[in-house]
Amino acid sequence: MTMAKIILVLLVLAPFCMAAASTDCRGVPALDGSSACGESCSTKLLQDLCIDVMIWGGVEISGSHKEGATGYVILAARFAVESLDATRLAARNLLSQNTSLSGQERNAYEGCLNDYAMARSSINRVANEMLPNCRFAGIADEFARGVKSLESCWIRLMRPPVKSTPLYNLVWADRYKLLLIHLLDGKLLGI
Repeated sequence: MTMAKIILVLLVLAPFCMAAASTDCRGVPALDGSSACGESCSTKLLQDLCIDVMIWGGVEISGSHKEGATGYVILAARFAVESLDATRLAARNLLSQNTSLSGQERNAYEGCLNDYAMARSSINRVANEMLPNCRFAGIADEFARGVKSLESCWIRLMRPPVKSTPLYNLVWADRYKLLLIHLLDGKLLGI
């Protein structure tokens, strides 16, 4: 599937994401999307990312609409899963279509494909199994496994000449998406 098709599918499905993400877990506050981002994110970069995720998910940003905080964390996790998938596809395409990659770059990209599969598995489990069922026990460990896998790829890409490749920027952006999940679940859910 080409990147354009993936983006088209994401745009078509986005309005349905928040409805599917809504979960009312006992003891979890209800708040509007803007407040969720403001309370969780201390930098403008992360606040902007958070608002982008809310818009992607079809969340009404006005203060009049409130959702359970769990829904916002689920939405951020699902957004991250989509991003992990897109980055993994980009790495696969770069490997198959770019014959000028050095051996070091090929090794890093192949390692990242494995790292991303593990990261996706963990974050997907958090987004689609644990949070929707209000099972907060073990979420921190599962999330940490996902972060560790993504960090393994990041470390592979930190070495020159790999650092100057297109994949580097995609992985950097994915790190921020995982940080957003961490901030939302930490501040809003106390995980």
